[in-house]
Amino acid sequence: MKTIREPWNREGYYDIPNFWAWDLTSNTFSISDNVNAILSLPSQTINNLDTLKRHLFSLDTKWLDFNIVKELTKDENYFEQEIRLYNADGNFQFFQINGYVELRDAHNYAVLLKGTFTHISYLIEYPEKLPAPPVHKTEFELIINSIEAGIWDWDLQFDTIWWSSKFYELLGYQDGGISTSFNTFFNTLLHQDDKAKVEQLIGEHLYHHKPYKTDIRLLCRSGEYKWFQTSGQAMWNKEGKPIKMAGSIIDITETVNYKSSLLKNEFLLNESAKLARIGAWEVDLKTQKVYWSESTKAIHEFPSHLETPSLAEAFLYYPEASRAMVAKAFDETIALGKAFDVSCEFLTYLQNKIWVRVIGSPLFDTQGIIIGVRGVIKNIDEEKQKELFLQDSLKIIHEQNKKLVNFAHIVSHNLRSHTGNLEMVSNFIEECDTEYEQKLLLDSVKQISKQLSETISQLNEVLVTQSQVQQPKVRICFDEMLTKIKSQIQSELVLSSARIKSNFTSCKSVYYIPAYLESILTNLLSNAIQFRKPEVCPEITLSSWIENNKIILQIEDNGVGIDLEKYKYKLFGMHHTFHKHTSGKGFGLFLIKNQLDLMGSKIEVESQENIGTTFKITF
Repeated sequence: MKTIREPWNREGYYDIPNFWAWDLTSNTFSISDNVNAILSLPSQTINNLDTLKRHLFSLDTKWLDFNIVKELTKDENYFEQEIRLYNADGNFQFFQINGYVELRDAHNYAVLLKGTFTHISYLIEYPEKLPAPPVHKTEFELIINSIEAGIWDWDLQFDTIWWSSKFYELLGYQDGGISTSFNTFFNTLLHQDDKAKVEQLIGEHLYHHKPYKTDIRLLCRSGEYKWFQTSGQAMWNKEGKPIKMAGSIIDITETVNYKSSLLKNEFLLNESAKLARIGAWEVDLKTQKVYWSESTKAIHEFPSHLETPSLAEAFLYYPEASRAMVAKAFDETIALGKAFDVSCEFLTYLQNKIWVRVIGSPLFDTQGIIIGVRGVIKNIDEEKQKELFLQDSLKIIHEQNKKLVNFAHIVSHNLRSHTGNLEMVSNFIEECDTEYEQKLLLDSVKQISKQLSETISQLNEVLVTQSQVQQPKVRICFDEMLTKIKSQIQSELVLSSARIKSNFTSCKSVYYIPAYLESILTNLLSNAIQFRKPEVCPEITLSSWIENNKIILQIEDNGVGIDLEKYKYKLFGMHHTFHKHTSGKGFGLFLIKNQLDLMGSKIEVESQENIGTTFKITF
């Protein structure tokens, strides 16, 4: 046996009578033109593997399958097989194929086959005689014609087929209106996309006794394809060779179209649900089983391959506050038959918090008893976030409007007051008679100018605070910030003998705008020193911790305190003072509140007169 590749002249094989060669490496097949002469076909009609397959009886095509041939020649150098080829009249002729392995590769697989073919139709014995088909008008034929199915009977030995009248009718033909042969069925009537499936299923049935039943498309006389369900049963001889196969076709076009329409509608419904972010759900109260549509699972971010959670597990997707509301609505539906519609927060399988709208209504049986609850769930997070953002924006706008009104009031009232005083004093200066009077009036001008300068400085500080909100947040250590501020107000601390204690162990830092935090703490510490009790050393305690995922900073003093019942709503207003014995200007708390509002932080106050004040800031 040769193991070295040798070139071969493919064209030369056409001239050798009844010779063929197959290069399995390139899948190149050559065959003598004599095969066309035997089949009364034009020269070169069959000249390669594809043209040979087209004229081969469908049940014999497996012998030209690359993998089958490769396996067949794995351990054998010689093989032979009978095949059937269609001649020019559409009838098949028997041939014996003899082949041998000319060349193998390093893995001992055949790569080049050569051989001969021999026409043996005249040697084939007359096939087994089958029972004659029923005569016309027999009871069997009447039954066949009365059912809504086309009957077919296939003689596998001579490739002859019989079709019932209903078979022709289903295809739109009169009896005998089209040639009855397997070749006609397979190559003319059967849809191209169904051929491989039918060929495989027939082969599995004939040679492996697997059931033959499938849906196919057949070309009708009108030129359109219709869907049919076909099934069949073969008959085998004593040697196990298939000799006959019979079966039926049933028109299922309407059923297929209906299913297709259902699938299309289901697809559109699912896609619409995805786009609208709406999912369906249902609870069977008897079994306590829960059904979720694919869109519902998507809203839950729940893996589609997992089993739908139980009713108790489904409720756990709602945070505690929302769970009570949804459970109450669900229970009322079961008890009172009352539909519900609630919007609430929701926690997905991946622990993402979103807003959902849940709608449910009761399901009744024929006796009017509630047997389940059915409804939809909609992801409304985007809409809800917009709503919350709008509410926050309106709140901010409202606060900004208040500040603008306040700012306008300061500008119109305070500046007008100062300018009016200046104008009045200027008029007095022009009318006074003595230098002494002029000196007194000039001193008044200086005092008014100083007050005007302070007011302008305060207005500027408000504007600076507004602009600083664009600065980046950085990590600020409370201890470091306190040390810096204590050095800045050292003289106040010494003069007042103030003592400052701090405890930042629970939360050591915060991300904030440094200028804001420095201004807030400076003002609060300065106020604690300024509004101390007479003859009592100020004690100020600062502490920080985390509460509900928020950072808390608390400043507590033992000062004179504030009457909150009287001044609660004026506490953070501009130029509001609450103690007569001090020189406060009512600007520090206004500035602190303005800075905290800009950062979305919150400040709370607890105070009692002659006991002290506690400010609690939530970042």
